[in-house]
Amino acid sequence: MNFSDNNKGAWSDLLSPTSTLVLLVLLMVMGNAIGSGITYLAGQALGLSLTDLLETFNEKSASLERNFIRAANLISHLFTFVLPAVLLTFLLNKANSYKALKLDRFPVINMLSIGILFLIAIFVLSQAAYWLNQQLPLPEWAGEMEISAERIVKGLLVMDSIWELIFTITVVAVLPAIGEELIFRGILQQSLEKITHNPILAIWFSGLIFSAFHFQFAGLLPRFLLGVGLGYLFYWTQSLWMPILAHFVINAMQIVGHFFVKEGLPETGLESINWNATLIASIMVAGMSYYLYNQFRTKIKPSIETNTDGHQDYAA
Repeated sequence: MNFSDNNKGAWSDLLSPTSTLVLLVLLMVMGNAIGSGITYLAGQALGLSLTDLLETFNEKSASLERNFIRAANLISHLFTFVLPAVLLTFLLNKANSYKALKLDRFPVINMLSIGILFLIAIFVLSQAAYWLNQQLPLPEWAGEMEISAERIVKGLLVMDSIWELIFTITVVAVLPAIGEELIFRGILQQSLEKITHNPILAIWFSGLIFSAFHFQFAGLLPRFLLGVGLGYLFYWTQSLWMPILAHFVINAMQIVGHFFVKEGLPETGLESINWNATLIASIMVAGMSYYLYNQFRTKIKPSIETNTDGHQDYAA
C-alpha cells in the first residue's frame, strides 16, 4: 500500500505487504463469519433459512424471500469487504487512511467520463470473452454451480416496485463497487505492486484474483477483463474513486436496464460473438487507453514523483 512516511509508528512500519494481505484475509474471514451469524439470526426472526432458501429460490419466489436474500447479500458484502478494508487501512495508516486508499483525489469530469466509457467498452469486449468462456467444458460440479447461480440471479432480478429497484441497486451496484474496489484495487493491487515492484503485473494478478473470487467459472474470462480494466483505471488516475464509480455504473446500468426492458443480463445466453460491437469496442478501448496513459505519464506521474512535502498534487 502507499503508506505515508509522515505516519511514523503506524502498523505499516511493522508489517510487510505480504503480512498485510494475510491480515486482510483473516479480517475478511472473520467478517464473513460475523455477517453469516447476523443473517442467520435475521432469518430465524423471519422464519427463513438462507441455506434452504438458496436451494429453491427462483423467479417465482415471494418478495419476502427476494428481499431477504438481498439483505443477506448486503450484510455479507458489508462484513466481508467494506468493514475489513476500512479496519485494516485504519490500523495500518490511522489518520492517513483516506490517502493510503487514494480516496483523497476525485477525478475531474472529463477523466471520469472517459474512464466510465473505457470500462463500458471493456464490458462490451467481455461479452466476446464470455462466449469464449462458454466454449470451455466444465466439470459436472462446476456446471451445477453455474446453473444454481443463474437461477438465483434471475430471482433477484425480479423487481415489482421502484423500492425493489433501489434495494437491488444498493446491493448489486453500490456496495460491490465500494467494497470490492477497496479490497481488490485499494489494498490488494497496491500491496502486490509493493511485493512485485511491477504495477502492470499487480494489475493483471489482482484482476485474476478478482475474477476467481466470484466463483463463477463461466464468467471467469469476462470478469478478468473487467478486473484488469478497473486496475488500469486505478493506476492511470491514482484515484480509487475512478474504479468505484465505473464499477457502479457497469452494475447499475444492467439492473436499471433489466427493470425497464425486462430482459436478462447481457451476459446470459450468448450464442455468438457480435463482431461489429467487438471491433468498435476494441477501437474505443485502444483510443481511451492511449489518452488515459498519456494523462498519467505527462500530468499525474510527474506530480507524484516531484512532490516531496507529503501531499500529492493531482491537478489535471
